[in-house]
Amino acid sequence: MRRPFALAAGLLAALALVLVGGPAFAHDELIGSSPAAGAQIDALPSEIVLTFSGVLLDEPGATEVVVTDASGASLVASDPVIDGTKLTQPLAGTASGEVTVIWRVVSSDGHPVSDTFAFSVGSGAGGGAATPVATATPTPLPGAPMQAMDMTWIWIVLGVVLVGLGGALVAVLVGRARRPHQD
Repeated sequence: MRRPFALAAGLLAALALVLVGGPAFAHDELIGSSPAAGAQIDALPSEIVLTFSGVLLDEPGATEVVVTDASGASLVASDPVIDGTKLTQPLAGTASGEVTVIWRVVSSDGHPVSDTFAFSVGSGAGGGAATPVATATPTPLPGAPMQAMDMTWIWIVLGVVLVGLGGALVAVLVGRARRPHQD
């Protein structure tokens, strides 16, 4: 009679470990940049550094940064470089006015994250600090595929189904253990 209970307890413990040890539901996010969103700077820097809340995946094609001046000309000098939580985008050229930065990365949980912001270069850039162009919803890069759905709800449904199956297994095992033995 102890065997079915031990088996059921072991299965429930394994289920709890799977659910607790599953992927994090929070995606990494941009926590800072240099230059900062909305900053007014004198000259275009040689690079932009983006800092994220988690380590970024460094897979081919997973990271893209588009930096353009007020006329729409590209200021990107070469491919971005990822070092843990930092992404460095080398820049080339000169700019005056608003500079727009559009970025897309793959966070440590495998989810693509993207957004945009702006800063101003030069003293004649609109007479004041630029207003950050940040959106509440991720903004895809031109030509970047959008994620079809958020995977969070799938993990929740899977967890509920697994707990239900575990409960059904416990009920079957307890029912068998309570039946009178026919010897």
